[in-house]
Order: sequence, then structure tokens, then C-alpha cells
Amino acid sequence: MTNPNTNLKTPRRLIYVDASGMNNNSTFKISLYDKGNNATHTLQLQDIAHNNLAEQYAIFYAVLYVKKNNFKKCHILCDNQSAVQKEIIKRLSKKYVIGISWIPREANIIADKISKLEATKKEEEWNLLKLFVDLITEQEEHLNTSTKTSSTSTHSIHEELEKMKETLKTKNTKISNQAQQINSLKEKMRK
Repeated sequence: MTNPNTNLKTPRRLIYVDASGMNNNSTFKISLYDKGNNATHTLQLQDIAHNNLAEQYAIFYAVLYVKKNNFKKCHILCDNQSAVQKEIIKRLSKKYVIGISWIPREANIIADKISKLEATKKEEEWNLLKLFVDLITEQEEHLNTSTKTSSTSTHSIHEELEKMKETLKTKNTKISNQAQQINSLKEKMRK
């Protein structure tokens, strides 16, 4: 007999992320707050050009964090809507079955405050994150190139097919005209 308490649903693990620019946005930090175990992580980024990219890195870091810890039923919350709506982010969400959503800035206060603190993660963690991002962006570029190539090939095939249809139509018209001429000649010969 099964215990009814063992079938209770496991609650979603909420993970809040944010990015913060320092020194007139010449340097960025990202933060992660895991509400499930009250864990906080702050990581300084290197060679990041703008805040939207830093916000994307915060989401990438949260995905990496979830996978490294083998957490299930996770939901990443970020206050940067454009980062959340990036196609690569949507694909990661789907591939790893992790919810990723936008929340208002005022609902992301803890991650925001954490992102302004000293980095708690070492450079090795940045190197791991950078490798992860490089691999997934390379895969995304390959996918986009393959899709474009496929689309171009399909377009070329459609153009060739249309040309063949026109040629066939022209030939059918010629054959029809010739058949009419032959029938006319046959009629004249019978007379």
C-alpha cells in the first residue's frame, strides 16, 4: 500500500537572477538567489559589452547552476524582459525543462542587492560559465546557419520548380497548337 504523503507534489524551486553594472557599466556582476536553500552567488563578468548581455549571462549561470546541482522543477526569474525573450534562452528553457520568466524589478530586490556585493565565486566559475555560453552560442549559430542554408536551398528548389512549370506550360501550349494545326490539315485533306 502506498503512503499518500509520498505522492505530494514537489514545490517549484525559484531562482532569482540579476546583473549590475559598475564603473559606468565598464564592469558587470551577476547574482543568483536560490530561494529553495537561501543560497546566494555573485560573479564578476569579464569582457561583457552591455547590461542586456550581462542579464543573459545571469540566466545562463542559473541554468548551469541548476544542471550542476541536478535540481528538478526549477523556475528562473529575471527582471530583464529582453534577455528572457531571447531565442537562445527560450531554447535552453525548453531543452532543459526549466521555466524562465520575466518579473518586475521590484519583485527582484534580493538578487538586485546581491549583484552589488563583492563577488563570491572565483574566476574558475567565470571560466566555466564562459565555456558553457560559448558552446551554446556556437550551437545556436550552427542551428541558425543550417536553418538559413536549408531555407535558401528550399527557396532555390521552389524557384527551379516554378521555372519547370512555366517550361512545361509553354511546351503544352505548343503541342496543343500543333495538334490543332494537324487537325486543320487533316480536315483540309478530307475535302
